[in-house]
Amino acid sequence: MESNDSYQSYMREAFQEAKRSLQTGNKGFGAVMVKGGGVIARAHDTEETDQDPTAHAEMKAIREASRLFGKDLAGCVLVSTHEPCPMCATATVWAKVSTLVYGYGIKDALEQGRRRIDLGCREIVQRAGAATEVVSGVLRDECAKLYAEDIREHVKRFLGMDREKARGLEAELLAKRLRWLRENPHVLEGLTGDDLDQAYQLLCLKLGIGAGEAPVVEKSGRRIVFHSGNYCPSLEACKLLDLDTSEVCRWVYEKPTEALVQGINPRLRFSRSYHKLRPAAGYCEEYFYLE
Repeated sequence: MESNDSYQSYMREAFQEAKRSLQTGNKGFGAVMVKGGGVIARAHDTEETDQDPTAHAEMKAIREASRLFGKDLAGCVLVSTHEPCPMCATATVWAKVSTLVYGYGIKDALEQGRRRIDLGCREIVQRAGAATEVVSGVLRDECAKLYAEDIREHVKRFLGMDREKARGLEAELLAKRLRWLRENPHVLEGLTGDDLDQAYQLLCLKLGIGAGEAPVVEKSGRRIVFHSGNYCPSLEACKLLDLDTSEVCRWVYEKPTEALVQGINPRLRFSRSYHKLRPAAGYCEEYFYLE
């Protein structure tokens, strides 16, 4: 029987498959089949690119393993980032897979408001009278990032990112932030301190974060520096798509943030220490300054 550490190691490999799925415009599911302590098949869903509703990660992993070892996969472990749907769970039973391991659950997805058939793999295994062991919740929090709605929206926006696409996203965000400021003029009235303090407060208000999530680490008469460690769906999307955060942040977010605070003072500027950005660093060093 595999250890929990082994399951986590295999889940990380399945996670890489799920990333490949998102990077190719698919739905972000990954799976690996394990036999004798080694991975014998890797797969991610290609439902969108193949236009095949059965091209799920688990189905493809089972097919690949069966090509190598035949249809009886007793002794194999199927590891999936998401709890298999009823189709895939049933295929797992038919293939006599010994252990089924997953990260994010169907119940989790339903609570999130996503469309799923409310029939878990444990119930399918039980109804089938199968001997398949089910292990749930392995690296669940990490797998959950693959299916979080805000992260997936950013993945869609960033997919195929290049300089031209970034310009469009930058213009869209710039218009959105200026519209928010026009529609909420009262927010400026509640700001305190000098222009730098107010710029910092305004950005925190717009992003919905507290000072503890982006603490000020330096303040002078001309500059205020803070270290952002808040939850950031843009960061998570960049990690899933293997994008350089220094490029995405500079191309898409710098000018809209600067334009937002120039409602306080046109001389305000915004930038980042681009060698101190997540995920390479433990925080994002950002600052406002007066030109």
